Amino acid sequence: MNIIDPKVNFSSIVSIGEDVQKLESETGKEYLKLHRGVMDVTQIDLSSVKLDLNSKKIQQYSPNDGDSRLIDIIRNEYRFDGDHKILITPGGMSSLDLVVSSLSDFKFWIPKYHWGSWNKILKIYNKEISLFDEFDISNFRPDSGVVMMCLPSNPTGWMPAKEDLIKFLDYCAVNNLTVILDLPYYFLFNSDDEIGLSGKFSNNVIVVSSFSKDIGLSGFRIGYISTKSEELWKSLRIRSLYKYNSINNLSQEAIIGLFSTIEGKRSIDDFREKTTSHISQNISWLSQEGLLYEEYPSVPIGPFAIVNLGYDFLISHRISSVPLRKFTTIDLPNQFSRISVSVDHQIFLRYMSEVRLSHTPRHIHIV
Repeated sequence: MNIIDPKVNFSSIVSIGEDVQKLESETGKEYLKLHRGVMDVTQIDLSSVKLDLNSKKIQQYSPNDGDSRLIDIIRNEYRFDGDHKILITPGGMSSLDLVVSSLSDFKFWIPKYHWGSWNKILKIYNKEISLFDEFDISNFRPDSGVVMMCLPSNPTGWMPAKEDLIKFLDYCAVNNLTVILDLPYYFLFNSDDEIGLSGKFSNNVIVVSSFSKDIGLSGFRIGYISTKSEELWKSLRIRSLYKYNSINNLSQEAIIGLFSTIEGKRSIDDFREKTTSHISQNISWLSQEGLLYEEYPSVPIGPFAIVNLGYDFLISHRISSVPLRKFTTIDLPNQFSRISVSVDHQIFLRYMSEVRLSHTPRHIHIV
């Protein structure tokens, strides 16, 4: 049997999760799982969603592009204009894979600190990876290549100032540089009426997102791609057909139900409000305790944060994390970690207060 080498290793986050499960089993003690990328403050209330499991619509194939009702909801809720073509996918990771595999560009720019799956997907498709400093985007002006951005960032939880972001997107539009905006967290934290980001979704911008973080339904595996490029659209539709052969109808129906009823919309609002409130409280506490990474130009917004605490130190206090060096190709010491801050604030304090008592503050100043 001859196997094609995938060129990358299995995700370290998965192996960390397996290690934590083993520790819990061996010690009989519960660990605070901050290595994960799930929204874990609360769960969204799905009790208002009524599903007829015997309906043909659920039991048979979905249209290739996804349910037209869900496409209309995405267009209206997230302010995509009529020129945008929207494709439903089985999650954000699948969306990224589809987009990268459809672009013939060789050079891809990604932030110095980036989600490891970006790096791995690009390597699988033999792309050249170049790094830029997202903390200094006002001075980043590439002359070629595709730029990938996550807003706010995974792993840093940080987002550029509105003015700097808009100027950068304007530069890319004028210079015909393709930009992939990975936005699974964006609408959890930002009202587009305030930021105006959707006004910059030009012909050169590809938007990739999902419902995994925005409304906490990571287990439903529903994402989407939005583009104004007819050529890209045709490629995506063909590739999606032979990769997935339609999208899970049950998950689509549940999401449609949430956005289509007063009760469902109230559940969405409640989920977002509680989630962002606890994230904000957790980041404020980290900032006050001087535990945030010193490179931050300003306080991050979440749902992740980089802390001046190593993996070994945190796991000794029954807190799992991911070493920051797993999110970059540059050499870093082991004293920095990415943690999820999307957990209940009181639970976060219960574990992190023990860390504070045994940690020597570094007196880091955040501008």
